Amino acid sequence: MTGRRNKNTDKLFAGFFALLFIMLFFLPASIPAYGGEDQFAFLSEPGVRIGVSNGSVQEQLVRKLYPGAEIYIMEKFSGYEALAQGKIDAYVYDRKQMELALENGLKGVRLLDGSIGDPTRIAIGISDRSDIPDIEDKVNSFIDEIKADGTLDDMYDRWVVEGDHEMPETKKPLSPEYTLTVGTTGDVEPYSFYEGNNLVGYDMELVNRFAAYINADISVKIFDWDSIVASCKSGKTDIIASDLQYTPERAEEIIFSQVLFEEQNGVMVKDTGLAAGNGISGFISSVKSSFIKTFVKEDRYTLFLSGIFTTLLITVLSVLFGTILGFLVFMACRGGGRMANFLADRSVRLVLGMPTVVLLMILYYVVFSWVDISGTIVAVIAFSLIFASGVLNMLRIAVGAVDSGQTEAALALGYSDIRSFFRFILPQAMPYFLPVYRNELVSLIKATAVVGYIAVQDLTKMGDIVRSRTYEAFFPLIAVAVIYFFLEWLITLTASKLENGFDPKRRKKEEILKGITITD
Repeated sequence: MTGRRNKNTDKLFAGFFALLFIMLFFLPASIPAYGGEDQFAFLSEPGVRIGVSNGSVQEQLVRKLYPGAEIYIMEKFSGYEALAQGKIDAYVYDRKQMELALENGLKGVRLLDGSIGDPTRIAIGISDRSDIPDIEDKVNSFIDEIKADGTLDDMYDRWVVEGDHEMPETKKPLSPEYTLTVGTTGDVEPYSFYEGNNLVGYDMELVNRFAAYINADISVKIFDWDSIVASCKSGKTDIIASDLQYTPERAEEIIFSQVLFEEQNGVMVKDTGLAAGNGISGFISSVKSSFIKTFVKEDRYTLFLSGIFTTLLITVLSVLFGTILGFLVFMACRGGGRMANFLADRSVRLVLGMPTVVLLMILYYVVFSWVDISGTIVAVIAFSLIFASGVLNMLRIAVGAVDSGQTEAALALGYSDIRSFFRFILPQAMPYFLPVYRNELVSLIKATAVVGYIAVQDLTKMGDIVRSRTYEAFFPLIAVAVIYFFLEWLITLTASKLENGFDPKRRKKEEILKGITITD
């Protein structure tokens, strides 16, 4: 027993010294030293992990100033969360938006004093494919005018400096000559963001004033950052206004207006001096506060409801049209025509062989670039094609599982080929078809989460918009996950009931003997 205790004691001491070794030699290296006279010196250390927002000027700036750093490209809200959790050592972004995030309750991080690099220039993006004549000259003349009369400075003071969220009344065109299509992200406070269901901000006031200046109506489309420049280049939008940063690469793709203002580049780090929590009561209070900010404040639950409606609309229409299209293609190929089968096989490989988001963007920005078409319609077309391809393959497998003698027997009894298929073959194939069909339904509703790339405000996009206002990940992400889970459960339940109707083991005796006369 003594020997066993000694061995256990030796293991305990060995583990303790191993842990101490790790803490002394490895832990300090993972925590950058910032502060003092040169508080940004730690950014120059080899291997320091610096996060930057996707598509931002700060990415190029960090690569230039700190070549030894590990660069992490992420969404704005993900950068805050990754920093607070210690996944990165620093986050470089627009200083003003970082200040607003802290004012709005962002925890676990702090903003260093000062800024790095040259200020970032902010402007309006202009499409060279706009139908509005001389739109570049119109935009720049408008900016010159509101600069001269002080309106532009007043807007910046109200929205950016003072944080005034009041959207002023602007002149409305009486007899609009054009429709100005504006691309924005809706998640960049104080420039373009949602307050309740209303899209407000510096950029929104600016485009409203510009529309009145050129006597035009406004149509606003919400895009992800990854696709907003593509929307302008393809002519889907006339202008883009969402705290748009000027870069030489972007200037090769779209036209930029003159500079509206300049932004400083802030550096945020993890707050290592956080006070200890207040136990269970503090946790409950924190959860309650997060719930109110996510769902109650500014009636943000309505954003989730709107996203649910859009997601369900795309899913239901895609299932309906995809099922019909897949079935029609199957019937066309069923006769064994070589050309029909060749075209069907190649189309299925093409549709299923590319990522869903790539198919969406090809349809929206390439195939339908010449026409003003809703992103929701394009999403329905894309997912209908995807679902139709799946239905075609499922029908081929299910019908192939039915013995060919069934068809021969039906034909011998005088049934036509079509009648024998619908009367005997298809009902027997359904038990093979429906379980896979049900799984495809679940996969489809989850796949719709990427439609934000083509200006569709679905459930996932609405969750991102709410995250951009609360600066919290927990409730918006959990809410989206729970809603998707509920929608999938509802669809699965409906499909299961349909599946049970075709299961011969679940049919009642009266249903089985329907149409049959029994005699002694």
